[in-house]
Amino acid sequence: MPSFARLHNAPWQRRVAAGCLLLLLGGALMLARPAQAGEIGNAVFAIEARHGNEPASVITELRPIEAQARASGGDDLRIFLAAWGYAHAAIDKPAVAEAAIEELTDIGRRTEDAAALASAYTLKACVLQFSGQVRAAFGWIESAVPLAEKVRSPDLSYWIDMTAGDLATSNGQIDEGIRLLEAAVQAARTGRNQRREAQAFQALAPLRIVKGDLTAALQESSRVRELASRAGDVGLITSGWIMEALAAEAAHLPDRAERARQQAALTGSAVRPASSVNSQMGGASWLSTEMDTLLTMSTLYLGHRDFAAAREFALRAQRLADVRQDTGTAARALVNQGLAELGAGHLLTGRQLADQGLALLGKAGRNAEYLIQLNRYAAALERAGQAAQALDRLREALLLETDLDRRDRHSTVVALQRESSFQQRQRQLEQLQHDNELQAVEISRRKNERALGFLLVVAMAIGVVAAWRLYLRSLDANRRLALNNEALEFASTHDKVTGLLNRRAMEADIASMAGQPYCAVTLSVKQFGLIVGSVGHQLGDTLLCQIATRLDDAATRHAGRLYRIDGVTFAAIYRFGADVPRLHRSLEALTEAMDMPFEIGHQDLMVSIGVGASEYPKDASNHDEVARLAELAKLQAQAEPGNSHVVYNACIGEGQRDKLRMESRMKKALESGDFEVFYQGQRARGGGIKGFEALLRWHDDGKMVSPAQFIPLAEETGLIVRIGAWVLRQSCLQARAWADAGLGSPVVAVNISPRQFNHPEFMTTVRETLAETGVDPAQIELEITEGSVMDDAEASVARLHALRALGLQLAIDDFGTGYASLSYLRRFPLNRLKIDRSFISQLGASEQDDTIVRTVIELAHSLGLSVTAEGVETPAQQGLLDGWGCDIVQGFLHSRPAPAATATTLLVGDRQPTLVAA
Repeated sequence: MPSFARLHNAPWQRRVAAGCLLLLLGGALMLARPAQAGEIGNAVFAIEARHGNEPASVITELRPIEAQARASGGDDLRIFLAAWGYAHAAIDKPAVAEAAIEELTDIGRRTEDAAALASAYTLKACVLQFSGQVRAAFGWIESAVPLAEKVRSPDLSYWIDMTAGDLATSNGQIDEGIRLLEAAVQAARTGRNQRREAQAFQALAPLRIVKGDLTAALQESSRVRELASRAGDVGLITSGWIMEALAAEAAHLPDRAERARQQAALTGSAVRPASSVNSQMGGASWLSTEMDTLLTMSTLYLGHRDFAAAREFALRAQRLADVRQDTGTAARALVNQGLAELGAGHLLTGRQLADQGLALLGKAGRNAEYLIQLNRYAAALERAGQAAQALDRLREALLLETDLDRRDRHSTVVALQRESSFQQRQRQLEQLQHDNELQAVEISRRKNERALGFLLVVAMAIGVVAAWRLYLRSLDANRRLALNNEALEFASTHDKVTGLLNRRAMEADIASMAGQPYCAVTLSVKQFGLIVGSVGHQLGDTLLCQIATRLDDAATRHAGRLYRIDGVTFAAIYRFGADVPRLHRSLEALTEAMDMPFEIGHQDLMVSIGVGASEYPKDASNHDEVARLAELAKLQAQAEPGNSHVVYNACIGEGQRDKLRMESRMKKALESGDFEVFYQGQRARGGGIKGFEALLRWHDDGKMVSPAQFIPLAEETGLIVRIGAWVLRQSCLQARAWADAGLGSPVVAVNISPRQFNHPEFMTTVRETLAETGVDPAQIELEITEGSVMDDAEASVARLHALRALGLQLAIDDFGTGYASLSYLRRFPLNRLKIDRSFISQLGASEQDDTIVRTVIELAHSLGLSVTAEGVETPAQQGLLDGWGCDIVQGFLHSRPAPAATATTLLVGDRQPTLVAA
């Protein structure tokens, strides 16, 4: 049967059902279209060609020829009943469709007409599928198959194969659906109908994608366009481009997918919205929009039980529906997401999403579409083992189906009564007209005058009513325009989340002060990203609102006004100047507002802020500069712990400029090779060189810059990640060079900063460096501070094990200055502990330090670790450490940090006695 333009605006499930049953197969009028169709059959086909998109128009056009069709009988009556029943089913009048099915069944049984019975069974399957009863529909179509084989009509075989294929895929039988649709392709080819062949390939393409046969999907999409071009069907060409875009996307061919989308948009713009479905013209707009195609793919993946893909396509459809404000499609996408979650075993999430989608559909009316989705939901709950919930939904579906049937029958009876009343009134008017013709000319004239006067009065009344309604509408439009303007004005000057004034309002307030002195304050929430990562963005916005409320109250109490600039940055303007005590009181009020914890999501959160302030015109003569100086002061406050505030002074600006200059010079040094790696020897207890520690040095314009000056800044700016990677590479190259020169395999210790160790690309950098340099990993020891590994101890354990798996040696640097837990120390896969120089420098002078160092050495040995003492500068310190069993010493007593060439000479000299002895 034909499907109609109404289906373009109908719920998605009904569009897909109608499209698959009629649009793709050329309409139910193709049910075994006989070569001997008479005049009435041809008239029905002509009506479908003109009005196939408008079911109401089809019914209007079919009504006058009903008597002729019944008089003709045979194939003409069968074709008429098929069109009549399907047109009513398309406008939610299943009672009329059922009557047509009963009459077709009666004709088939009385005359033993297999084509009539096959048509009746297939039409019944279509009506059942409209209401979501897919399994029942499949039973009817199975009964139609042997009847179609008796008729041996390509048209009837095509329609049944297409219908059966669609029902099979709806039941999750993808392979069976492919087989049936391939049979439909053959039937269309036998009937030499290129449009039907294109429609069959169009139905096959999404199933190929689901099965992963992307080559076939791309070929069939191209075949759709080729056949549709020959048939002159723009809608099918658009569908072919859309399906090719999805197939190319699945095959990871982004360029081809993008080109297909552009072509779909270009050809789709030529298709009228009303031409969604027409059996004679072969339109295919049920798959000519990306939104409907995505929902189709989601449903197919549900049937294939690929729930992750089903959820992905449903999410994409929902996003498109939200952009286009299509509530119905968004609701059905939510239902599909819920069914995918249920299939994946996420019962609570699945039920929440499905219930949300049904609630949205329910707002639009408890209609047939709601019943379809309700039946799908109940089936999914049953498969998920939620028997109680499934039973509740099935009861609801049964009640709704009964109510819909009652309403349908009631409306059908009312329509028939109205038609009968109209015919009776028509006969009375004809009799009255006959009587009036017998009246005298005078009576006729007076009647005409009265009628004319009445028409004039009615016309005047209509004019007055129309003018009044236009006046009321203009008043309402003006009122809504004023409200919209007020809302736009408010939105332009206020922050959406907190309701505070925004940057634009602050700039307007500053401009309105006309040169009057004021204090500009900028403040930011510290580590807000960590808080959002812990509680989520929604609770993060709630926290921002509470912070804004406290800050606004504190600013207002001190005659200030608060603004939200962006993200976690706020600003305040105080209309006074040259009053330092008052300014400090105002800033303290802001920081004190953060002293109490915030209750967010049943937990208490402590929030710290950094506040910076500058004055106009004391600190700067223009407003932009005042804002910049306040920002500099805020940056310094951000670096201080807890809630802090800083008022700008010249030293702050100079300090920031020095940092910027040094950062720039460090970047230039990294590019121009001004950095150099020095090596300090590490001697074993027996006296020989065991290895070296790699130490970074910087030659800046001929001057040596102390690492204490630039390393903290590199850590702060993140440049330490690039510098650390460079040092690691140079150390690996030098270790490889020593080994290749026959100088043994000295271990080179490389310091790893906390920021470098916790960087997401750290492991990748280490692996690539080892592979590129070809160094033996056993020659490289990574020194990691206690703080680096204890920030996230569990993640650090996994990372350290991964490093040990590469063959690297690991050491805890500056042991004793951090807060390493002994339980974690036992779990860390370490080779060595390095005792900090602060303990070594007091050896012999502090009994407490002596005890600590001796205890650490004993602890390390008990854990199977060796010990390195750094900062050894006197023979006395060396003697104590040797007595306690320290494995390796490092310090100025034996060697100072030196370039690679000097370290090589030291290593050669150390090996001479060994060579002589050999």
